[in-house]
Amino acid sequence: MTTTEMVLDFLRQQGFCPEIDQNNNIVFKSEMKTFLFINNDSDEEFFQLALPGIFDVTEENHDLVLEACNKVNFNIKVAKVCLWDDTVWVFFENILDQTPDVSTIIPRALGILKHAQQSFYEAIQ
Repeated sequence: MTTTEMVLDFLRQQGFCPEIDQNNNIVFKSEMKTFLFINNDSDEEFFQLALPGIFDVTEENHDLVLEACNKVNFNIKVAKVCLWDDTVWVFFENILDQTPDVSTIIPRALGILKHAQQSFYEAIQ
């Protein structure tokens, strides 16, 4: 079973109602936020979960956004906050072992993503 299949099964079992997008990624909602599990079936050991579009980037706030991203990236393990198409995205990235237990990884990843989002909002103030 691929990591994507394991993630899809876990999310369905937990009642998240996941959907597959046009890029074969898994999209689901948790606590009114939309998350994206990025399909990396060509690299089964790479786990990537994203919280997309948490903040709009403009010419006026670009430098402040970069500073806030840098601060969060420095302070939170396995979270990566970056600019993507004029918005800020938060990524949880990790390398899996040969027998990953997504039932423990996903809840922790969601918590880290939410914490990183809140930390970004605090840093941007």
